[in-house]
Amino acid sequence: MAQQKQGKTTTYTWILSPENGMVCLASPHSYQTVTGLWEVTKLMACHDAELAHATKKINGVLNKLEKSNKDRKRKLSFIRFRNRPFLVWARYSAIGQFDEDKTVIKELNLKVK
Repeated sequence: MAQQKQGKTTTYTWILSPENGMVCLASPHSYQTVTGLWEVTKLMACHDAELAHATKKINGVLNKLEKSNKDRKRKLSFIRFRNRPFLVWARYSAIGQFDEDKTVIKELNLKVK
C-alpha cells in the first residue's frame, strides 16, 4: 500500500506476529500493497482483451472478498515474498523507525527537548 502524504509517498512492508497476524508498517522497502490490479483504458499488445477480461474478473473476486470482511481493522492486501504475491488480511497497527518522527515520539512517549 502506498499512501501519499504531503507530497511524500509512504510504502509498507510486513511482519507476521503470532498475536496479531499479518501487520504492515511503513518502510522504504515496498513489500505490501492493497489488493486490486490495474485495469487499462485501451488494449495493448502487452495487455490484450484476454488479460483485460481476466483482470476484471480477478478484481471482481477481490472486491467481493473485501466487502465480506467483518473485521474493519484489517485490509485485503498482497504481500511479496521471493518476488511472488501472497494474498493476506493485513492490519496497520504497528509503527517503526521509518514512520514520521512525531508519530514515533508520540507513541513511545518520548520527552523532546
